[in-house]
Amino acid sequence: MHSLSQLYYLHGIGYEYTKYTGEHVIFDESTRKQALSCCGINTQDSDVINQLNFALDAGTWLNLLPHTSIIEAHHPILKVRVDERLLTRSCILSVPSLDIHFTCENLQGLAVLGDYGLNGIRYLELALPVPEMPIGYHDALITVADQQAHSQLWITPKESFSIDDKKRLGLSIQLYSLCNEEGLGIGDFADLTKLIKAAATNNMDYVLLNPLHLLFEHSPERASPYSPNSRALLNPLYIAVSLCEDAKNNNALDKLLANKPQTDATYIDYTSVSDFKYQVFSCLYQQFCEFASEERKQQFARFCETHKRSLSTMLVGDRDYASYLQWQAHLQLNICQQAARDSGMAIGLINDLAVGCAGDGSEFKSQNELFAENAHVGAPPDPWAEHGQNWGLPALNPQKLSKDNFAFYRSLIRANMEDVGGLRIDHVMAIRRLWWCFENNSQQDGCYVYYPFEQLLAVLKIESHLNQCVVIGEDLGVVPNEVREALKASAIYSNGLFYFEKDYQGEFLAAEHFAPHSLLMIANHDVPPFKGWWIGHDITIKQQYGLLDNEQTRAQFDARNIEKHRMLNFIARESHQHLSLETDAFTVYEALASSLAAAPAKLFTIQIDDLDQQILPVNIPGTDKEYPNWRRLLSRPAAQIIEAQQSFLASLISIRNQ
Repeated sequence: MHSLSQLYYLHGIGYEYTKYTGEHVIFDESTRKQALSCCGINTQDSDVINQLNFALDAGTWLNLLPHTSIIEAHHPILKVRVDERLLTRSCILSVPSLDIHFTCENLQGLAVLGDYGLNGIRYLELALPVPEMPIGYHDALITVADQQAHSQLWITPKESFSIDDKKRLGLSIQLYSLCNEEGLGIGDFADLTKLIKAAATNNMDYVLLNPLHLLFEHSPERASPYSPNSRALLNPLYIAVSLCEDAKNNNALDKLLANKPQTDATYIDYTSVSDFKYQVFSCLYQQFCEFASEERKQQFARFCETHKRSLSTMLVGDRDYASYLQWQAHLQLNICQQAARDSGMAIGLINDLAVGCAGDGSEFKSQNELFAENAHVGAPPDPWAEHGQNWGLPALNPQKLSKDNFAFYRSLIRANMEDVGGLRIDHVMAIRRLWWCFENNSQQDGCYVYYPFEQLLAVLKIESHLNQCVVIGEDLGVVPNEVREALKASAIYSNGLFYFEKDYQGEFLAAEHFAPHSLLMIANHDVPPFKGWWIGHDITIKQQYGLLDNEQTRAQFDARNIEKHRMLNFIARESHQHLSLETDAFTVYEALASSLAAAPAKLFTIQIDDLDQQILPVNIPGTDKEYPNWRRLLSRPAAQIIEAQQSFLASLISIRNQ
């Protein structure tokens, strides 16, 4: 039993947690054993258990260096583990890519960071000062006596990439929801370019996007950007015809567009949109194959070489065609980011990384060995889900993540930082721990499983500098203190939602209490637009879809009125405006946003849905077929929405600049 308990710890299987009620919960032995089984470990085989314990504990002291070694750029110390009998020997470190060949003549004078006794031999972990090296990943060879070890040195900045400390205003959007000016039924990168220019004209500094991840071409109605086919690839449906070089002098395309379907709907018909756009893509690709210059074909070849890792994960019949679409999507995303920077935006686009991928998509299938068996990501019990939540996303095996020096995670982060100025990481606690859901004795069960936090955080900081990309960690819910402190120390922005920022009595916190280094929003995609929330339309919708009975509906309206009173109290405290429940929804919204604009949060984000005075949500959590999630369109072109709110936006900017 002791050996198994040790393996739980070494493999990251949680022991306890604090429930939202404050209750201290210790996981059942059978629960922990099942979690370990999901990692592919036979919990009944004592030999296997002992071997793994040795490899993960004592065995690590037999090598001079691990496969990856984290070195702080501002304090370059390499942790070396040696047999104490070798202290009088020299140590040689070679980093060929940097032309570094460094020798420490004697190890005796180095600081001892830790020790371990094994078979009567004492092993020491020493702090070896090394030359300064640029931020990034560098292959190295270390030699002590007749021992050698290869390691990848991760030179890590103290903090993630950041811009100046000025308070900034930004806009959040669901890209698909933009009115498409080409009449193809879904927002695209050309529409985004127009929105960027309009936002920049009104002194906004960034646009926060929904995840742009690849979805399912042959199952277009699977529209959730948070359950994608692949997180390392882009959704081709966002490709704009007008921004594509291969649309020029394309007779086949012109003929097709002349007969495009008429779209004038509130919700996207993904089947129709996808069918037509992929016909468009076929015309574009054929034009490229037949008429593209050698220079453009070479550009495409270079793109394929640079992105070969992510492109190789695509499970498609015609890889060249699929790669062409990825190339076009990347080119157009770059156009959008360049437009943002050229327009004076300090950050530009902020991408969004989903916490996981679909269990039948290319990311999962191509990287299957990295995932646990029959375990899914979710959340522990909370007031909204007393039995916990199972999001249906396969869980990564924490031990398998280290394969090839964390190549999968590094590639994933790099892919999502490319061509943008910021990255929001959904459920950032995942770099420390995730709630796993699995079946145990024919019942739903779950526990926390811990991940290699130091390494995953290091990747975020390194990649943020290499890509000049700020990082926002969505840290809503229960966040371990060590995660919150580490993110703060790493200058990673937290993500606050006004609706959830309350004291123990349920009153909204004063604006002055919002974290300075944070991205503050009134709400996000999981909460109804403000006008819909104010008039209770979200409650009415749930009743219409049979999600609430009459009694529950009345209870929710009663609770909503209490929340509205609390919001009005907040506005009165912050701005001395005395509004009532009868006040027009947008007037209340303006007062609320103005109050929050004065908060210390460096990034304040408003939703275009609220500027459009939408009442329909983009997503109702907990629904799938009941409500058309991820389909609702805006009422008019984004530039018109922004133009109509110019005076309001100017007042927010004025408040931010005070």
